[in-house]
Amino acid sequence: MKLNFVIDEDYFVAHTLCSMGAKDFSSSKRKKDIVAFQNFAWGESESHYNFLVARFSSEIFIQEKADDLFRKLPKYLRVLKQSKFYKTILEQTVKYLNFCEKQWDDNYPLSSKVIKKLTDFKLNKEFTIYITHPGLRNGVCLKDDKIAWGHHEDWSNYATVYLWHEILHSYFEYTDLDHALIQLIADEELRIKLNGGKYPPFVGHKDLFPLMRIILPNWKKYLKSNSNDIMQLKRELSDLETLAKHKSSHFQGRSPGRALS
Repeated sequence: MKLNFVIDEDYFVAHTLCSMGAKDFSSSKRKKDIVAFQNFAWGESESHYNFLVARFSSEIFIQEKADDLFRKLPKYLRVLKQSKFYKTILEQTVKYLNFCEKQWDDNYPLSSKVIKKLTDFKLNKEFTIYITHPGLRNGVCLKDDKIAWGHHEDWSNYATVYLWHEILHSYFEYTDLDHALIQLIADEELRIKLNGGKYPPFVGHKDLFPLMRIILPNWKKYLKSNSNDIMQLKRELSDLETLAKHKSSHFQGRSPGRALS
């Protein structure tokens, strides 16, 4: 398994400008710096800001000539990247990238062993990890082995656990059951192997907790068995009557490869 940590500056700008709501922030530590950049970008051009984050009505195409916005967008991005506000948050993100890369490398011998034992997956993929500001929430498994990631380190080895979480999405389908299994593998088992402790209580997406509680007895039996065929466990769980009654909600309205996780 190989991870290439990068910052795509255009994506970094767009993600930062898109993340305006209170729930978009993973920490208040650098919030002032992020908001200062957002305010600067808005002050430079409201229309380009809105266009960049797709926050506009369809009438923009007849009222403001979308082709003109496209033409001037590179200049707008250059102005943003030359600002002191941008340089501040970029520097913070570069430090975060180095932090994530070191943590991943330090943990890889143990973490890969844990994931391999729990799944028997061939851990031979290569991913590009697009790092965004740690003060903003980001966790997306994209197509073509790309992952977008950024988050405050809420507890020890947080980045390692959730990078594996995103990686596992590339091996599973996009259903609640798949996601619940990913949480049991990464958010729970890997987390306690790295940090100690026990579960429940669970961490991760709360809307999956009811389903995780349903499959927990089977999961515990799986851990005690000699099997590491996670897909066989998934097939067995799919046949449970209780799962058939479980209403799928977490991935409603999301397409494969684009689910926040």
